[in-house]
Amino acid sequence: MGRLVMVLGMLALFVGWALYRLLVKRDLMQHRGTVAVGGLFIGVWGLLYGWLWS
Repeated sequence: MGRLVMVLGMLALFVGWALYRLLVKRDLMQHRGTVAVGGLFIGVWGLLYGWLWS
């Protein structure tokens, strides 16, 4: 249960950061590398989770 809460918390923080940069600061395109690395990490984590624990 603790791992699921941590994952959901980190995902919420990343999405919140991206929305803040997109809607408030309006400079998300300057942080494309961070968004790409974050998206890649979340995608790989999701694939591994689905493959190993489902």
